[in-house]
Amino acid sequence: MTRCGEAIAFHRKRLDLTQTELGEKLNVTAQAVSKWENDISEPDLVTVQRLCKIFGITVDELLNYADDETTAGAEEPAPAKEPAPEEAPVEAPAPVAAAVPTPAPIPAPAPAEAPAPKIIVGYCNACRRPLYQGSKYSVYSRRGAPQELVCPECVAKREKSARKSAYYTERTAFRRGLICGSVVGIALALCFIIAAIVMREPLALGGLLLAAMGFTFAYMMFWSETLHDIFFFFFKSFRMPGVIFTLNLDGIIWLITVKLFLAILSAIASVLCFLFGCVFTLIASFFMFPFSITAECAKLKKLKKDALR
Repeated sequence: MTRCGEAIAFHRKRLDLTQTELGEKLNVTAQAVSKWENDISEPDLVTVQRLCKIFGITVDELLNYADDETTAGAEEPAPAKEPAPEEAPVEAPAPVAAAVPTPAPIPAPAPAEAPAPKIIVGYCNACRRPLYQGSKYSVYSRRGAPQELVCPECVAKREKSARKSAYYTERTAFRRGLICGSVVGIALALCFIIAAIVMREPLALGGLLLAAMGFTFAYMMFWSETLHDIFFFFFKSFRMPGVIFTLNLDGIIWLITVKLFLAILSAIASVLCFLFGCVFTLIASFFMFPFSITAECAKLKKLKKDALR
């Protein structure tokens, strides 16, 4: 059994190191150093090399420490035995170098798998770009027409174009209403002003209120769906019920008379309903105008913001 433990203890004390300090340099515990020095266990090859580096000696000096100590403690060296003349001198075996662990070979990387071929499912109806299976695209279908495949870029362009179209359509209706309303309002105002001058009746100037109502009515008819629906609710004709008669001369005369009366009555009712609807919508437009113009301006602002997005 070697005395490597004595060598470790000797060189540790030579450097004035404790077992704990030596263990910290080797990243081991003090108990492990104690076991080495007491020859209970031995350090591995890597630790032996690190010990030699700390002690400033070679591996041979550490491992042959026992032989050097025995030689130094002997009183007289024993005489060497001369070899017999017929025998060749026996050479001392060369010191065996410490075995260095051979690193394990690094496995070669596995060959990359070939990408799966892309399958074309169609072409974009707008830009004719190929669309592959698994990619994003939109399908548009219209009655009587084949389906359209559209790529995301062209879908974004269509949506932007639709937002611009909605903005320009609403703005055009707003401007047309402004022009028509101004024309109607100015025309009615001029008529009432001329009538007030000719008739010399200051009360005729009260017709300016009616001119203002005409302006708001004509203005809002172009872009206010609510006023549009109210007006056309009253713009309808009435139908009278049928007449029962006997198939003779008196019955025919009765039929003609009643039919004429009912026709005149339905025409009068339709005209009255229309006039009432005009008056009602004129008054309603005058009071609805401030709220509707505010909502319409906000709507145009939002549409413009969406169109420029």
